[in-house]
Amino acid sequence: MAVQTVVSRRRPLWVTVGAVALFAVVPACGSSAHAPTAVATTSTTASATSTTSSVTLPQQNPAELAACVADAQSVQTALAASMAEKGAYPSPPAPWSAATYAANFTPLTAASDGGPFLPSAPGTRFYVIEYDSAGHVWVAPPGSYGPYDKGQDFALQPDICDAAVE
Repeated sequence: MAVQTVVSRRRPLWVTVGAVALFAVVPACGSSAHAPTAVATTSTTASATSTTSSVTLPQQNPAELAACVADAQSVQTALAASMAEKGAYPSPPAPWSAATYAANFTPLTAASDGGPFLPSAPGTRFYVIEYDSAGHVWVAPPGSYGPYDKGQDFALQPDICDAAVE
């Protein structure tokens, strides 16, 4: 008669703790609310228990993040098309502000001079997208307008929408 050996496979405790922490965070990511969520993490090993401090995670709507990326890419494409057509990037007609935002996209949205290169100016409810005559495209939080900021450059920081979308 053969003897069968049963091997018990126990999950390491860190796998269980990690899964619990993940499930605590994931539902917050799919929420449409924008209020931050505080998450505390605890890890336990056979020899000790440690608790880390609370971490605040912003709750961002994935659709808003995707729209930000798509709009920034559309502005980049429009600038490239304008450059190909005219040999130079267009220049916004006025310094960036809430009052000049839509008008500053006129060089890209007008049906003249080979355009329109962009159907309309991107919205400003969840983020602001700006460009300059050097072909830079940058993304800022809603209500933030101003000159080019390398730290907000979409080409250099492709995940800048994560920081800008509110």
